[in-house]
Amino acid sequence: MGRGDHGRLTRSLGLRHVFALSTGAMLSSGLFLLPGLAASKVGPAAVVAYLLAGVLAVPAMLSVSELATALPKAGGAYYFLERALGPAVGTVAGFGTWLSLVLKDAFAMVGMSAYLVLILDVDATNLALVLIALFTLVNVIGSKASASVQLALVVVVLATMGWFIVDGLFETASVGFDGSNLDPFFTSGTSGMVAVVGLVFVSYGGLTKVASAAEEVDDPSHRIPLGMALSLATATTLYTLGVLVTVAVVPADVLHGDLAPIHTAAETVLPKFGAWLVVVAALAAFSSAVNAGILAAARYPMAMARDGLLPTWMGSLSRFGTPAVGVVLTGAAIAGVVVAFDAEAIAKLASAFVLLTLGLVNLAVLVLRASEIQSYAPAFRSPLYPWTQLAGIAVSAFLISQLGFAALVFIGVVVGVGWAWHHLYATPRTDRAGAIRHVFRRWGRDANDLLDREISAAMAGHGLRSNDDYAGLIARAVVLSIPAGTDISEAASRASSVLSDRIGVPTERVAEQFLDTGSLWIQPSDDHPTATPVALFDAIDTDQLVIVRAASGIRIPAAWGGSGELVNALFFLAGTSSDPGRSLRLAGELAGFLHTGARACGQAATEAEVKSSLLPDRTVRQYALLPEGLDAGLIGQRVGGLHLPEGAEVAAVIRFGVPLDVDDTLVLEADDQITIVGPEDAMPALGDPAPLG
Repeated sequence: MGRGDHGRLTRSLGLRHVFALSTGAMLSSGLFLLPGLAASKVGPAAVVAYLLAGVLAVPAMLSVSELATALPKAGGAYYFLERALGPAVGTVAGFGTWLSLVLKDAFAMVGMSAYLVLILDVDATNLALVLIALFTLVNVIGSKASASVQLALVVVVLATMGWFIVDGLFETASVGFDGSNLDPFFTSGTSGMVAVVGLVFVSYGGLTKVASAAEEVDDPSHRIPLGMALSLATATTLYTLGVLVTVAVVPADVLHGDLAPIHTAAETVLPKFGAWLVVVAALAAFSSAVNAGILAAARYPMAMARDGLLPTWMGSLSRFGTPAVGVVLTGAAIAGVVVAFDAEAIAKLASAFVLLTLGLVNLAVLVLRASEIQSYAPAFRSPLYPWTQLAGIAVSAFLISQLGFAALVFIGVVVGVGWAWHHLYATPRTDRAGAIRHVFRRWGRDANDLLDREISAAMAGHGLRSNDDYAGLIARAVVLSIPAGTDISEAASRASSVLSDRIGVPTERVAEQFLDTGSLWIQPSDDHPTATPVALFDAIDTDQLVIVRAASGIRIPAAWGGSGELVNALFFLAGTSSDPGRSLRLAGELAGFLHTGARACGQAATEAEVKSSLLPDRTVRQYALLPEGLDAGLIGQRVGGLHLPEGAEVAAVIRFGVPLDVDDTLVLEADDQITIVGPEDAMPALGDPAPLG
């Protein structure tokens, strides 16, 4: 998970890593500590509570999947909520999500110390405080488990728990329902079931953590939703069956006060080695969850500081490159929670804030869909919108109400403090507004058009999908050069004239669309700065690009999203409204190359050289199929029948000025302009015939 070209995070995480990150974030206290507390409330029916909580987490999982594929930025829930609902709610959400992580980590520390005292004869609370200090120090100096280590950890936990569950189910089946501790199943009726569902909901709070790693996931639009769905299904199954075995084999009077219930149950159904392996798996799961939790929680104060919602010093990095202030604050808060509250109180407060965060995430999807921001283009869309989100909000509100007076008061205090902090401190320091302003625009309120650009940039950072034809976009591009003194309006008019012929939209309307969309990214460079204006059109289904070069420079005024910057080239990208996500990903890929490869683009002498500079390790050659020319032999052939060198392809075919869809069945005609892209060592020199075998 290092940084690749252009300073961007390498997309090295596959489906197995997404699954491991999401599953590993859930398998700690909810599995190894909480079953005893849940069973003390409703007896063996705690099994049903875990199952219901997993089912009720589905709307939030779907909403987070949608947001992660639309806004693949580090920062997770805070980033989603702040951009959707605005800085005021973002401040409350930032405090709330930070506290939810603090409480979950504190709960995990209680569980970890409970398992460690099985090995060490020490006081559990003092041990927890020592461990908190250790994990805080680890995060200050920047040590972090990799996704591969997380994957290995999850395999160990799943294998161990699989052994425990299989042996436990055979043990339960051998004695029968009446001979186990499952009878009576509902020891207190069904009246307390809803409250216990709310209590155990903290077990699924880690489901959304993988959203923060969206920038590092290969093909996140597919793998994040699938990975999260597999993770939720696995965790729900593991929780339900694991708790079923535990309540079946451990007597109620032992289980209800036990903070290491899985170990106690394992001593009954597994050999001694297996019981100790459960302790090892539990400690590994707790360690990973706490370390990852502190790491994630510490990024919230940093992100809020950079958005102007907290003092700037809270966003500074230490000499180790870590947000030391956030790490220390998080560690101190976890220690305070461990000292001040018992395990049940921590579980209730953690569940309350998890439910609050997930309810707001569902609301964020409602707002972003209703805002009709063009650049909000999630590759995965939650099904049954808006009923899925409304159900998720209702579930969160109802379960929070069942967690007791203390949880409600605590949430009220955090909301009040967050709201007051925003109005007293943050309001004078930020003028950003959320997507909800775009909804209010219909009611006469102003929208924040800068948000459209930010979401565009976030979407562009998503990386290409397998069917995004970046090479084809560059191959069919038109390159123009303009004289000194030309302003951006004239440059846009010339680009719009070319695009008008290609997409069938009047020139004036094309230019207006680029100006109205307001999505323009500037790629600074010491010797060849560039800018990429992006606009979306209903009339096309294939993205088009016009490159306007200006050796003497063009200034970008505020109306176009600049502040007087001088650029040497403009890349006008006309995308399609039917698939805006693809268009923005292509724009992001182009912008990434321009951050480091702009010099080669500026030095290019021909159109083919310009295009080659935008396709690293590839060479572009363009050929006119004239009946009397060197390449006349291509006329009448199908693209799929051409014997091109290995790695070469026909990336574009222009006929009478209009780009065609290139596939194997396309028959080349006289006067076609074709573009072939291939490895440099396989492509002929300029002026030579097309490279046919």
